[in-house]
Amino acid sequence: MESFTWAKATTTGQERAKVAVLLPGSGYPVEGPVLFWSGEILAALGWHVQAVRWTPGDAPSEDPHSFVTQAAELAFAATPQAAQRLIVAKSLSTLSIPWADAAQIPGIWLTPLLTDGLVRATLPGGFSKDDLFIGGSEDRLWDGGGGPDDAGTFFEVPGADHSLQIPNDWRASQRAQAEVFARIEEIVVGLAKSPARRL
Repeated sequence: MESFTWAKATTTGQERAKVAVLLPGSGYPVEGPVLFWSGEILAALGWHVQAVRWTPGDAPSEDPHSFVTQAAELAFAATPQAAQRLIVAKSLSTLSIPWADAAQIPGIWLTPLLTDGLVRATLPGGFSKDDLFIGGSEDRLWDGGGGPDDAGTFFEVPGADHSLQIPNDWRASQRAQAEVFARIEEIVVGLAKSPARRL
């Protein structure tokens, strides 16, 4: 795995950067639409964005939780010291949810693997409204979505699959993803107004 800078923070002087890490899915790179535009939204809002790319030889299957946690740690280690940190993760990389909870780093969790036992066990009492979970109603790994009232904000895309696309309807997919990006922007803008308490 490797990390690279997607966008540099626009902070100046003594202001500490806001840092976001983009983590890909197993077969869904950070250049895929939902991660690409998430990165662009964060960059436009003044965040330093660090992205992760899988490289040949990466083998997440033996211990996928540790694998994605290592990716998150690698990316954050390559960023400036931050007043705020955020993870934007897709699918496989949402297995970093237990680590993010322990590290008190909020996340935007795209098509999270809610069928995973460790992820599911982390949800009750583990998140604030700074966390956004987005999944499609037709994604079996979304497992119906939702969670306890204190488990963050859940947004389900009707008719969407694991790629957050409406099968065989690119126009509907485009409209649905536009709504996803609006939700992401809303959460990120809200983070900027919140005290930087989650370090």
